[in-house]
Amino acid sequence: MEGLYDRKVRCPLCEATYNTKKVLTRAVKVKETQGDFFARYAGPNPVHYLVNVCTLCGFSFLEKTQPKITPLRRQTYLDEVASRWNSRDLCGLRDVKQAVTAFKLAIVCAQYVGEPSRTIGGLCLHLAWLYRELQDRENERRFMQNALDFYIDCYEHDSRLNDEGKMPYLIGELARRLGDDKLAVLYFNQVTSDRTTAEKYIKLARTQWALLREDRANKGLREIDENGEESGSQTHPQAANG
Repeated sequence: MEGLYDRKVRCPLCEATYNTKKVLTRAVKVKETQGDFFARYAGPNPVHYLVNVCTLCGFSFLEKTQPKITPLRRQTYLDEVASRWNSRDLCGLRDVKQAVTAFKLAIVCAQYVGEPSRTIGGLCLHLAWLYRELQDRENERRFMQNALDFYIDCYEHDSRLNDEGKMPYLIGELARRLGDDKLAVLYFNQVTSDRTTAEKYIKLARTQWALLREDRANKGLREIDENGEESGSQTHPQAANG
């Protein structure tokens, strides 16, 4: 397939080296981006190739995270996972189902080596996107919920978090997609009311908040105020201008 190249990778767990496919930057052509940053591409999908999977021990990880592995966690993984690893090659061309396998392996590995909630949440969100490609709604929702739970844990407990409002925006958007309108409004409100939030996330939060209001209006449901509580009045669809 055009647009791919081989990158040499060193496994951070067993230190074996191997080549794995990646998508060239110039070959990434986005056709559509949705509210939770899911993208459709004209050409190779870079998400399919984000996870590196060691052919020797099976350790799978996102290259940008570069996990720090303690000796104890390394030995635990070698004893409990690598010892039972049936060698498979996920380093070549990947279809979406092979990408699903790679991300599931990465989630298991991230938990074994103690990666932070933010990293595991990101893996779950990417996996939800892959299930969206497959039109597997049940598993898409399952991993969106997992991502939401990990992101909330990160947002509430990681004092080092400084992402200009991306995390609370994503929490709000995932909650909206999962039908938790009250939680979505709480986090959209946090994004729009925080003076340190980047303008792009404020705009996104306002757009998705408006979609939530419109959806509730179409269903005849009550409005939700900025505190995440239902108000005494029902929302009403906006009349078309002209």
